[in-house]
Amino acid sequence: MSKPVKLFAAVSIVVALAGAWWIVSGTIVGTQSDTQQATSLPKRKSRTDAAPNTVHVDAHARNQLGLAFGTAEVREIVKPVSVPGIVSFDDRRVTHLKPRTKGRVLTLAVEPGDVVEPGAVLATLDASGVLDAHNGLEGARASLGEAKATRDAALIAVTRAKALLKIGGIAKAELERRQVEAAKAEAAIQSAQAQADLYSAQYDRLAPARGAAPGTSEIVAPIKGVVISENITLGEVIDTTQDAFTVADPSKVLVLASLFGFDIDAVKKGDKAVIHAPVGTQADFGARVLSVNAALDPMTNAAAARIQVENPRHALRANMYVAVDIEANLGRHGVTIPAAAVQQTEQGPIAFVRTSEDTFVKRALTLGLQRTDWVEVVKGVSSGERVATEGSFGLKAMLLRSLLGSTD
Repeated sequence: MSKPVKLFAAVSIVVALAGAWWIVSGTIVGTQSDTQQATSLPKRKSRTDAAPNTVHVDAHARNQLGLAFGTAEVREIVKPVSVPGIVSFDDRRVTHLKPRTKGRVLTLAVEPGDVVEPGAVLATLDASGVLDAHNGLEGARASLGEAKATRDAALIAVTRAKALLKIGGIAKAELERRQVEAAKAEAAIQSAQAQADLYSAQYDRLAPARGAAPGTSEIVAPIKGVVISENITLGEVIDTTQDAFTVADPSKVLVLASLFGFDIDAVKKGDKAVIHAPVGTQADFGARVLSVNAALDPMTNAAAARIQVENPRHALRANMYVAVDIEANLGRHGVTIPAAAVQQTEQGPIAFVRTSEDTFVKRALTLGLQRTDWVEVVKGVSSGERVATEGSFGLKAMLLRSLLGSTD
């Protein structure tokens, strides 16, 4: 081997040994330095170690979580019930008008949809029954006059018979006969009077209004309302069994809300209700439940809750579909907390009760009625205790992390 080659090989070996020594020494030093640094840092212990159901949160962490709070309070337990409904006229405010006597329709004064006042003439009939009633009344009055004249003559005959009997001019039997005739005449007057009263009442019921043509009869609206239906035509002959008009008062209407399942027993008379209708003037109508039907609809298996609604502007119309919200008072009081305070876990619902400024205790809950705004707590929280609402999920996460052995 030449001398330069030997010199290059010797230098390479020295450089390789120096590099290996530097790498090994640097690794050892670096490992010792990291070990010393890790040993020097204090181990951060979870602040929930002292009590597994307790979370301690300082002011800075509370701000980060955005914690908000609510108070457990006792209130009436009211179940919200939302069901469909349909508007209907109140049967007590609907009248079906029939003619008072048989006759031919002469005039029609209204059409369906017209508003009428009490006493308004809806139709006029050419009614022969009016003339019959008038003639019968006149005949009864004549019979009454004749009976009175007969009675007067009989009384005079009795008076004469008494005078003649005193002087022996007639027998006593004749006086008695005349007295019987007078009694019969008195009875005939009573019968004639009754007949006259009957025809008078009949004629008064059928008689045309003042100024109307004789022999006519009018169909008159008895209430203020709206004409719902008209079932007669001009020239038609109608009788007293036929419905001529239907008039309804829409100032108060009924909403029939369909109740299903457990809601049937929950809703009671007097419960508050709000009707949501597709109308422009007033979309919501406050009301109360009048009653709940004892029978179910065989087609839908629903029970109808009858709700009376004030409808002064006639915005609600019969057969209109509406949405109904009922506040069903369940007849009891209970402890409630905001719904946002409840967190769900595998073991069931929980809430975090604030026991001090920075301490929160997890409570297992037994829930009753659950609403979107609050829930009933049968067991787990007492009235007056403060519970975390917004940010309570963060408290649950902190508690779960500590139980799993994680650090802050």
